[in-house]
Amino acid sequence: MDPTQDDATPGADGAKIPIDAPLEDFLDDKATALHEDGSRSGAYAAQLERVLPLWIDWLDERGVDHLAALDERTLARWVRRYLDQRVKANEADGDDGITRATAWTYFNAVRAYLGWCETWGYVDQNPAEDPMPLEAMPDRPSNSSGDRQFWSPEQRRTLLRYVDDRAREAIDEDGTDALAPVRDWALAYLIGYSGVRGAEVLSRSDDDREGRNGATWDDLDLDAGTIDVLGKSQHDEQAPLTDKPVPALRHWHDALDPADDWPLFPTFHRPSLWGSVREDLRERGRAEDEVDEMLAPFDDPLDAIREYDCTPPALTTSGGRRLFRRLSVAADVDTSDDPKDYLTLHGGRRGAGEMYYREAGHSAAQRALRHADPSTTSEMYSHIEASELSDIGSEVFDGE
Repeated sequence: MDPTQDDATPGADGAKIPIDAPLEDFLDDKATALHEDGSRSGAYAAQLERVLPLWIDWLDERGVDHLAALDERTLARWVRRYLDQRVKANEADGDDGITRATAWTYFNAVRAYLGWCETWGYVDQNPAEDPMPLEAMPDRPSNSSGDRQFWSPEQRRTLLRYVDDRAREAIDEDGTDALAPVRDWALAYLIGYSGVRGAEVLSRSDDDREGRNGATWDDLDLDAGTIDVLGKSQHDEQAPLTDKPVPALRHWHDALDPADDWPLFPTFHRPSLWGSVREDLRERGRAEDEVDEMLAPFDDPLDAIREYDCTPPALTTSGGRRLFRRLSVAADVDTSDDPKDYLTLHGGRRGAGEMYYREAGHSAAQRALRHADPSTTSEMYSHIEASELSDIGSEVFDGE
């Protein structure tokens, strides 16, 4: 489509052109094919269609809704207050925020859009090319993946042997003290083999969207060996379990006896459980003294939750990190060569993906980890590619 045919005519009083006015034309231009139903083909167009509305919404929430109001200072503020903050969150916790590579993907999407707007006369110049936002960007990621944790097969085996033994001792016991080891057993197997992100199965306290408050039993299909999650793409995705976590998950289901809408991994933090059931009862119109009377007969908050058909809160990602730190120490996992002194949630995902990569190739790893961009998989496992190329090179030059 020729953008000059659009109602928002380039160059005609740019102050009145909304930032998203040329967006559909831009996306059509970047698609590999346009279909009769209006949909577009192409991974790059899909990525742009996902990223740019987030940026436009961020600007709109801050009163910047026209192209003429968009300058290098505004973009630099977006970089510092959004991209940089999300990168820092990721570096503090691999399950939060975004990587530096993703931050550059977001920025480059904005730069491409504004460059296109400049070409078609919607803006006089591309503010994303100005030094101010570029200098505010986090450093580009190195090409090496060696500073990231990947659970090694030996680390995985050490941890899982420990949680196996610990859970078996608790299978026949009662109460939440016995339930916790069985939950931890199932969670460790799921993280170690499925390649799911911690934030896809545990709760994010800073994100109240559906799908970010913990995977539920209804999301799990043990017969098919899959789990439905809200992926990083912000779309519902299906992740492969493999057969490894299934026995532990079945034992965990039998021990917990949950409703389908219960979180897969509830917290056993007693104040959180009591607080949750109290809140549920108050939301049903119960007065505070009535709530006290209803809960008085119970010593175990899970019993009260079951009695009044409530739902326990899920274990949070922060709680998951603390749990894996404790398990790593108790299992005596060797992390002496790792950037972290305990097995991280995201290290489990990377370690599972590494097995796919080594045994079944790049494509299998990309599908298992659900990377939208193949380059993300290549970057994550660049250490393997470099090692394999070194071996190939040794053979190539063997005759010299």
